[in-house]
Amino acid sequence: MSRVLALTLMLLVVGCARQPLQPVEDWERHQAAAQRLNSWQLSGKLGARLPDNSGSARLRWHQDQSNYRIDLSGPFGQGRVIIETTDSGVRLRQGGEPPLEAASAEALMWQTTGWRVPVAELTYWVRGIPAPDSRHRILERTPQGLLKTLRQSGWTLHYSDYEAVGLLPLPGRIVAERKDTRLTLIVYDWSLPES
Repeated sequence: MSRVLALTLMLLVVGCARQPLQPVEDWERHQAAAQRLNSWQLSGKLGARLPDNSGSARLRWHQDQSNYRIDLSGPFGQGRVIIETTDSGVRLRQGGEPPLEAASAEALMWQTTGWRVPVAELTYWVRGIPAPDSRHRILERTPQGLLKTLRQSGWTLHYSDYEAVGLLPLPGRIVAERKDTRLTLIVYDWSLPES
């Protein structure tokens, strides 16, 4: 009986272990595949360190094409904040307060939390690729050929903890720094739509 139990435990450990990442031999093909991934969900934690304010929030991000819903729980003790696209821009809802609307999520985040979060770029950065509409410089790659350090839009991003999600390697940790601001995104779980 103890052999069966030991074999079962060993299979569970092997089955739960992360699959090794395959090397990215063609960066352009990898980048194009990551750009085509435009529907996904992730859950994790977003932390911010600013000169006069710091904090963290639990994060659930649902992206569907160009529409998104970002659910932050507990930023700076403010409770739950939901940021989502609308027909005319972006809306922020916070318990007990009237909804706020603006042209961009960045403006709403700054207004309500004091965080300068580059949401438009983050939709690409979170997939481990540069945003396509502004200049960038790849400073370092991982041994598998993935981004390790990227500089774009005044931010320096450090990537680590990649995992294979479907056929695509996606980062599990991103640290973004700009002047005296440091944002850390830790992804607990990626979810992709069924093909």
